[in-house]
Order: sequence, then structure tokens, then C-alpha cells
Amino acid sequence: MVTEIELETIGRAFGIKTPFKKHEALTSGHINDTYLVTQWNDEKYIVQRLNHLVFPNIHAVMANKVLVSTHLQKQYAHAASPYQAVSFLKTTQNAYVYFYKNTYWNVMLYIPNAVTIQTTKNPDITQEAGKLYGDFIFRTSGIKISSLDVTLPKFHDVSWRFTQFNTALEQANNQRKKQAQETINFAQTHVVAMQKIEQLQAHNKIPIRITHNDTKLTNILFNANYKGLAVIDLDTVMPGSVLFDFGDSVRSICATTTEDDPNEAGTHINLELYSAFCTGFASQVNTLLTPTEKANLVLGVQTLIYIMGLRFVTDFLNNDTYYKTRYENHNLDRANNQFALLKSVFAQVEAMERITQKHFR
Repeated sequence: MVTEIELETIGRAFGIKTPFKKHEALTSGHINDTYLVTQWNDEKYIVQRLNHLVFPNIHAVMANKVLVSTHLQKQYAHAASPYQAVSFLKTTQNAYVYFYKNTYWNVMLYIPNAVTIQTTKNPDITQEAGKLYGDFIFRTSGIKISSLDVTLPKFHDVSWRFTQFNTALEQANNQRKKQAQETINFAQTHVVAMQKIEQLQAHNKIPIRITHNDTKLTNILFNANYKGLAVIDLDTVMPGSVLFDFGDSVRSICATTTEDDPNEAGTHINLELYSAFCTGFASQVNTLLTPTEKANLVLGVQTLIYIMGLRFVTDFLNNDTYYKTRYENHNLDRANNQFALLKSVFAQVEAMERITQKHFR
């Protein structure tokens, strides 16, 4: 953990001269270390350590983030939008990244009067989330794809994720393999069906768009009236498919349990929330999406859930080297939760298709 003195040193590198009064770790993310710091004059900043083991090209990550945030700021100003975009500070050396004790840091302006929501059962909030993530896709459609780097190659490639899984399985100790055997069997059973989007992409049937790639509810800021305010956590922004942004939102926002809840029997997609998310998302992108994208949105939900379950069980077999964990079988619980959620989508697929077709015409 970073100390307050170290945070002050990092802050000064970004031109923040007033001493820090306090700091608070923001713990919702799996990868980076993020802190809300308050100065003695009560100004606030978000100070973040970027995980260079996950993001090997930190400077490309920051270039993507800055490009997209700057574009959104211009878009929102021009349209007099109620939405805001993240703003990044430069260092005194005119860079967006500061290298300190073998770690990489960036600093963002704090967006005041904003709240984050961990989970919701409220359709209105879910619809707002759909609108904001849909708006993100629509607004960034004006950016040239070639302007952004693919910072995490094959991020949503099922074949590659399954190769990682098989490597982990070969190297895993017998105890972990035994514990995860049912989960392993499920992953192996469904891998072929989950490669359809990959095949469509290989045949250029799915357009490449600027996508967020981590569209959880916690990556949205709301105002005091629970209206969407800003999309945050732009670390994974890069060229990709809208199917996976849609799928990840549904996976994380419309599920009845959190992704590490061991209550598999109670884990399913809430169809009321699914319809609400579709309402908000479609209101922003219905004219943008192609017929093939619309026809495969539910498959995007299935595929993204499968990928996340596969990644969690892979990390479990690798002795928890990627995701932060709080207890020994945390990643296995996550994997089992995701596969339970996927089973629920299989069971509700006809209802989800009807809802989707109603909203995306």
C-alpha cells in the first residue's frame, strides 16, 4: 500500500502543491490501485497506480484514455450535454504518466457531487446506465479506429482465453484441479458454442468500434438524482466490439447476485432490469448498430459471461496471480457464479431475445 507521503510526492509531480489531508483507497477495481485524496484546501483528486503487469504498454493506455476523454469533453460541450468526461492532469514534465519507485501513476480531476452505485434493483438506474454506456459508444464513433492502440490484444478472444485455460490446467496442482473439476468440465463443454462471435469477427461481419471493455455499474458516476453523469475507468478503452460492452453491462448490472456470490441457485439475469438496460442503451445506439450486431446482442451476453468465468477459473488454477482475492477460493467462487449466470441465460434466452428485438429494431 502507498503511504500518504508517497501520494504527496506523486501529487507534486503533477503540480499539486497543497499538502494532502487524507486519502481513501477505492477498492471496487480488480487490477489498479486507486485513491481519492483530499488536500488541506479540500480540493480532491483521483490518484491511480496503473498495473504495468496487466498493461505492459502504459503510455499507450494513457494515450487512449486522454484521446477519448478529450474527444468526449468536446462532444459534451458542443451538445450542451449533462454528461461529463474524465480529465487527466499532466506532470510538471508535460507527461500524463509519472514513473515512481518502479510504478506508473496518473492523476484525474475529481468530479464533485457524484456517487457510485455498487449494485441496483432499480430499473430507472439501470436504464440510466444503459443510456450512458450507449452514449459512450455513440459519441466515440467519431474517433478514427486507427487513432487508438489495441493495448490488450485478444482481450475478448475465446480461443486465446481457452488456450490460457488449458495451459493453467496442465500446470495446476492436483488439489486445485480437483476442487475445480465441475467448473473445468463446464468450460470445456461450452467452448465451441462461445466462439461464434469470434468467427463473425474473422469474417468482418462485426464492425470494430471504440469500446470501453469494462462496463460495470461501478464505472459510472451518477448525480444526486441518480441520473447518469460520467463514464470512468478508461484503462481498457480500445478498438473492440459493442457486443462485449453490452454483454459486460448486462452481466454485471442485471445479475441478481454479485460476481463472487456463492449462491448459485439465486444467480440469474433479472429480466426487468435487462429490459430497462436495453431501453437506455438502444435510445442512444439503435441507429448506429448494424443488423448483425443487433441480432447477436444476447450472444454477446453469453460470450462475455463465459469469458469471465473462464478467466476466473484460469486464475484459480494459476494460484491467483492476476485478480485481487480476499480468500483462498475467491476466484473459484467467481467462476462458479459466472457459469451459474450463464446457465440462467441459456434458460431465459428466448425471453431475452424477445426483449432485445423489441428495443433494437
